[in-house]
Amino acid sequence: MKFEQLLDHFDSGICVEQLQKESLLDLALLFVAVDGSVCDVELNVVKEWATTLNWNSAVSMDNYIADMTGKCIHAVKTADIEAFIKHRMKYIVDQPMRELALKIAREVAEADGNFDSKEKSAIEFLETQV
Repeated sequence: MKFEQLLDHFDSGICVEQLQKESLLDLALLFVAVDGSVCDVELNVVKEWATTLNWNSAVSMDNYIADMTGKCIHAVKTADIEAFIKHRMKYIVDQPMRELALKIAREVAEADGNFDSKEKSAIEFLETQV
């Protein structure tokens, strides 16, 4: 982890571990929406996986997921997918967590049995960030 980034997190009062979890969840939710629609099968994969996180936030996980899903849809509609991925990966500092982000993204993208070109492109970009 970059020392300046660590200091920024401490200055902000943000727990680095929680920030990484939120960024992982953000990326998983992006891959629910990246193909242009929110599929219940993909969303359920994310929700099931998210229950394994030790969530430590004032915002409930359900509220966080609902809010972030809207933000992911906006990122897709405004063609900000790569910027969204870059921004979230900036906060995932542990290599195993970065690899987990890619694993979860693939699982979500393939959950509905339709791995389209937008999902493929986003996965390929995410791979460059890991």
